[in-house]
Amino acid sequence: MQRKQFGRRGLVPNTGQSWASPQPAAVTANAYQSAPEGPAAFEDNDSFSVGKALTHGLSIFFSFKGRLGRMEYWTIGFIRFFIDMVLISTLVWSAYPAFMDLMSRADQMSESARDWSVIVALYGSNTGMICGSLLLVTAVSYWSILVRRNHDRDVSGFWLLLLLVPVVNIFYGLYIFVVNGFIPGTPGNNRFDTHNSRPRVFD
Repeated sequence: MQRKQFGRRGLVPNTGQSWASPQPAAVTANAYQSAPEGPAAFEDNDSFSVGKALTHGLSIFFSFKGRLGRMEYWTIGFIRFFIDMVLISTLVWSAYPAFMDLMSRADQMSESARDWSVIVALYGSNTGMICGSLLLVTAVSYWSILVRRNHDRDVSGFWLLLLLVPVVNIFYGLYIFVVNGFIPGTPGNNRFDTHNSRPRVFD
């Protein structure tokens, strides 16, 4: 039987009786789990470097793996379109003097010579070569976002080769414009998912 002792909270054990010492709460094994793979892992990775940041940024525009939602598709598409317009305007502006000279001599040249002169006028200067090279780079980005948008709908990017077929490319191009631009992708996971391109909440 236990007796009460005033001045202290609780009961005092009798002689020979001891209280069990409190034990710390067990810490679960998953209290500090590592961050999951994906965008969050990139942001929280302790081995962050400028090289990885650049690689991650370039993959947004040039990767052919994973999926791309409609919002990203339109955003990247508008950025690429703006860059293309700047490059084309610069290319035409730099070639304008050569075009004027070509037009003054066009009647004295054969058709093949005129065609070659147009190419030289456009890309013969340093500015022309730089702009032409950058336009090829943006063309790669164009195919990249088309492929990943197809992947978001669980469709292989190889179907885009139909854009290279005459006549067929007109109808298929219109179809791609509608479905890639306005139709949502596959709900949840699909076969083209990667750890960096999981389905987004806002498509």
